[in-house]
Amino acid sequence: MLRIEYSTMCFNQSNYREKIISARDFVHKQGFQFGIQIHNSTDKQLFEKVLEFKDELSISVHSPIFAKYFLNLASTDFQTIKESFDACTRYLTDLGTDILFFHGFFMTDKPIPHDMKNYRRTIRAAIGDAYSLNNSFVMDPAIFYTEDFLRYKEIFRNNLQKVTAMFPDFTIALENDFPLIGGGLQRPCEIHQLIDNLWFDLGHFWCASLVHKFDFYQETDRILDEKNIVGYHLNHNLSGKDTAKDKIKDSHTHLYLESEMDLKPIVRKIFEKSSGIVVLEILDGNIHDLEVLFDWIS
Repeated sequence: MLRIEYSTMCFNQSNYREKIISARDFVHKQGFQFGIQIHNSTDKQLFEKVLEFKDELSISVHSPIFAKYFLNLASTDFQTIKESFDACTRYLTDLGTDILFFHGFFMTDKPIPHDMKNYRRTIRAAIGDAYSLNNSFVMDPAIFYTEDFLRYKEIFRNNLQKVTAMFPDFTIALENDFPLIGGGLQRPCEIHQLIDNLWFDLGHFWCASLVHKFDFYQETDRILDEKNIVGYHLNHNLSGKDTAKDKIKDSHTHLYLESEMDLKPIVRKIFEKSSGIVVLEILDGNIHDLEVLFDWIS
């Protein structure tokens, strides 16, 4: 059965209890299960607060949390990959979830410190500027047609096979990328070619469609029809077709704010599939976002 969750991006230490309880009660009245997703930017103080609900609500994890490095299956340093997976699975086991999903294709061999407070600076330091579009955080689409990308792609493919075999008790899933420098899972073709279990982020896919000029709705339908999707991230995005490519951002905006994205038919199709986890990954997400969500499917 489909479950609806709040990302920890939706609340903070001062309002977490009120927001979780009100969302839980609202979602239960609609006949759905409710849970919480630990975002990979969550600090330990908020994490400890969320654990108060561990015995009552399901908890999923956007890995990695409290990690030394980001998970990067495009790296040749498999020992670091293995150690990072070991650390992730310990948290998942303690929280009672077997879904290990993450962003896992970064075009670098350098270990990327898991520093979410300085995310852009950290990524840029590890990836460099060679892949950048106009010195921005967005990747130049031409990089996908280089031998460099093909080399990283093959490393990623081989490492994914290894970790899948090494961790058979977990569903290893990849989240599609925002079109950031070095991110290898932005386009529909890589999503179909490389990912067996997908965590589908609609905001990232919208931004990718603006950069790579593909039909967001057509390709979303194809993914919903063809891929094994274990979960979804929902939010509106403020970037549109007139936004300069190098200015596109992942805004994690409320569903009730105006956006060029038309998520209603997509959300209806997701609920018709009736499986997986739907997470509102919205900055300060609230009950009004849930009201919009259920209005779309009514």
